[in-house]
Amino acid sequence: MSDYGIPYMGSKAKIAPSLCMMLPKAEHFYDLFGGGFSMTHCMLKRFPHKYDHFHYNEIKSDVVDLVKRAINSEFNYDVFKPAWVSREDFFAKKDSDAYIRCVWSFGNNQKGYLFGDIEAEKRSAHQAVVFGEFDEFAISILGFDKWPSSVKTIKQKRLYWRQKVIFVSNKMKKGLQRLQKLQQLERLQQLLQLQQLEQLERLQQLQQLEQLERLSFYSDDYRNINILPNSVVYCDIPYIGTADYQKSFNHKDFFDWASSRDFPVYISEYDVSDDRFKKVYAIDKHSSLSNCLANKTIKSENLYWNGVKNEKRRVS
Repeated sequence: MSDYGIPYMGSKAKIAPSLCMMLPKAEHFYDLFGGGFSMTHCMLKRFPHKYDHFHYNEIKSDVVDLVKRAINSEFNYDVFKPAWVSREDFFAKKDSDAYIRCVWSFGNNQKGYLFGDIEAEKRSAHQAVVFGEFDEFAISILGFDKWPSSVKTIKQKRLYWRQKVIFVSNKMKKGLQRLQKLQQLERLQQLLQLQQLEQLERLQQLQQLEQLERLSFYSDDYRNINILPNSVVYCDIPYIGTADYQKSFNHKDFFDWASSRDFPVYISEYDVSDDRFKKVYAIDKHSSLSNCLANKTIKSENLYWNGVKNEKRRVS
């Protein structure tokens, strides 16, 4: 897979390699607003020789725990068969269960449920793929009530389901009245992806992570993390103007903190007008809040720097 980290809103998974290449070498790499672990994961997988030690910090402790559980193979399909999470389950458990909150939310926004009015059909597909339980709808799509012996793994079954939905869609295009055709095809189109299973595969890939002895975990305010000498710090802060964080994150305090550090601090943002920081890189990124590529918006992600070069500092 090309993605890194766990499913997470605002994740840098798609552009992590480009960002990682822009950061200079040092002894320590700090991911102070680690979120879904994508930057640290990418550094460990693609650029393990840039740093001797990697430090991942995320203030939400249950997200840190989810990353650790994924690394420890807890979500491997050999031991974990994902139960269906209904809308009611999601809202009852999302605040206390990071797995449900991240994997089963729309756009990984950790607030809204992943599925809309097609929940019943998605559940039918999930039960068939994960547990081999076939209701009438699953049988109508697949044409059987038992998986062929050649289709064994959950991933193989998910891809087989996708192929059958495409086949049924193409078949339906012939002989239907226009309005009926559009309505039914639109509904089938929503069944192509089993997003919850695709996102679960993101968790599974973390079990292959090596270099764990060089990785440290934290769950604290960024100002409380002790930055060791010879370090590079990366901050994927809540973006200015993001409604969810307007009251909970003080951007002025952060920029004052970053500008006063004696180590290099790199910041991801859409726009930083503070002239204490220099834009060093820009890359376009699709918004993840739509499953339809045509409806995705493209925004320029920018990387800013506090102007401090990396030097070995004395430990005070």
